[in-house]
Amino acid sequence: MSDRLWGGRFSKKPSEIMKLFNASISYDKRLAHDDIDQSIAHVKMLSKCKIISDADKEKIIDGLMQIADEIRSGKFSFSVDDEDIHMNIERRLIELKGDAAKKVHTARSRNDQVATDFRLFAKKASIEVIKNIIGLQKAIVRLAESNLSLMMPGFTHLQHAQPILVSHWLMAYFEMLTRDAEQFFGSLKLADSSPLGACALAGTSFPIDRNYTQRTLGFAASSGNSIDAVSDRDFAISFLYASAVCSMHLSRLSEELILFSTSEFGFVRLSEEYSTGSSIMPQKRNPDALELIRGKTGRLYGNLVSLLVVMKALPLAYDKDMQEDKERFFDSFDTIHDLLQVMSGVVSSLSFDKQTFNLSLKKGFITATDLADYLAKKGIPFRQAHKITGEIVKYLESSGRDFETVSIAELKKFSDAIDDDIKDYLLPENSINSRNSYGGTSSEQVGFQIKKAAETIKEEEQRLKLPFLNYKRSPKPAVDAIVERSGKILLIKRKYEPYGWALPGGFIEYGESAEKAVARELKEETGLDAIGIKQFHVYSSPQRDERVHTISIVFVVETSGDAAADDDASELKWFLEDDLPHLAFDHKKILNDYRLTNKL
Repeated sequence: MSDRLWGGRFSKKPSEIMKLFNASISYDKRLAHDDIDQSIAHVKMLSKCKIISDADKEKIIDGLMQIADEIRSGKFSFSVDDEDIHMNIERRLIELKGDAAKKVHTARSRNDQVATDFRLFAKKASIEVIKNIIGLQKAIVRLAESNLSLMMPGFTHLQHAQPILVSHWLMAYFEMLTRDAEQFFGSLKLADSSPLGACALAGTSFPIDRNYTQRTLGFAASSGNSIDAVSDRDFAISFLYASAVCSMHLSRLSEELILFSTSEFGFVRLSEEYSTGSSIMPQKRNPDALELIRGKTGRLYGNLVSLLVVMKALPLAYDKDMQEDKERFFDSFDTIHDLLQVMSGVVSSLSFDKQTFNLSLKKGFITATDLADYLAKKGIPFRQAHKITGEIVKYLESSGRDFETVSIAELKKFSDAIDDDIKDYLLPENSINSRNSYGGTSSEQVGFQIKKAAETIKEEEQRLKLPFLNYKRSPKPAVDAIVERSGKILLIKRKYEPYGWALPGGFIEYGESAEKAVARELKEETGLDAIGIKQFHVYSSPQRDERVHTISIVFVVETSGDAAADDDASELKWFLEDDLPHLAFDHKKILNDYRLTNKL
């Protein structure tokens, strides 16, 4: 008989090559702590729903916490014999806690287990990448601010086109990164749905509470279809796509910096910290950091295409092909994380050569468009003005001259509309500041772009403060309970973010009345039974709570029974009105209003 945890119907063990071929522990061990967090939430739910005993729950959680410590300390032994991280942890749990541990997989399949672990990891990965994007955005803004008046040639077809501000060129990459951040916020949102409880594909006959595990694990919702829950990898594809696009932007910046750092351009100087030398040519300083960014972009493209190809013809629901998702994901996460950090270092240590920029601005008739615009403003149709300007450029090119050396008399031969003021139009600084249209390269517009960038960064950071709850979702209504006995108010100390003392309460679940919700939440968190429920007030404001339940119906609840902390509460205590601790959310205001109402 097979000794696999799934091997009851097998009489033979897998062959050695099959054992190695089938195993994923070499890479999915990165999901270890997500798997433990998920299992803790799962067994709490099983206990809450009376599917397993409280005693078994405590044994399992104790064992899982011990395993977490073993993994953190490097003492845990990962075995290919148990295939994946889920089986490795469950095997060790059984070794530690015996028969109680064998109940951990009740009402759960490896299909919804891995999908949940993967989503938990994907959410954290998206958050980490967004933080790195913000770091690079800040470096770009600092460099743009410190070079606000520096001019350079702008290019099309890699040829001199029009003069621009260096800061304007830099802020173009800021805009790209802003879109990249939005893509990762999108992939984060796609991952923010809990598959746990979908089991193999059809759900379960056990009376589970999916909303409980969803809330405990910090998901915004539970997946609405059990088949889709275990077979969906859109969130991973979204992350790989966002990584590929972001790397493309970094590669473009790398290419420009590589070109601009060459002797032929000489615009920028890369720091020695992000350059390397040649093994044979002692004078060389090579832009290897940027070349590696450019090269690794293809790797990220490959990961995206690889997973798309894996998923393109899979029948529902779970298929083993999907084991290929995590290596691609982990590699893309590690790669884009490194690319962003290296580019932040490159940008932060970059320096510009003002003299070379100024010399370059004298080449290529870079203000020719300004001459054509000048003629158009004098009433000449633009196409005719374009033709006249082209003839002037051709005339000057034939004698190796430029706009600086041509006289007004010579220019008048091409058009009587040209006057003495033309010279001002042909100065690069005037050309730049004339382009004052929204998003243009004038000092005023670039200054506005930089100011707007600071606001964008602030908004991105705000969205990351409570990353699972800030995706412009509709707010979920909640309830809070004011429980008073002998002049004391009952408060709970929250186990999970955001931490702190608060009134008992929580979300109103689908199909549930507010009164039923407050009674349920009170019972779950404090063990108290509600024997009288009276509505006190409704608090509704986007600022009232950092979480999604910006609307709360507050009740005054009479109770019976003995209070004991459970569920979201790590501790509870009765407080005198004049001796309240620091309260989370707007609960201090709620209690002040309650006190004032009682006095009136």
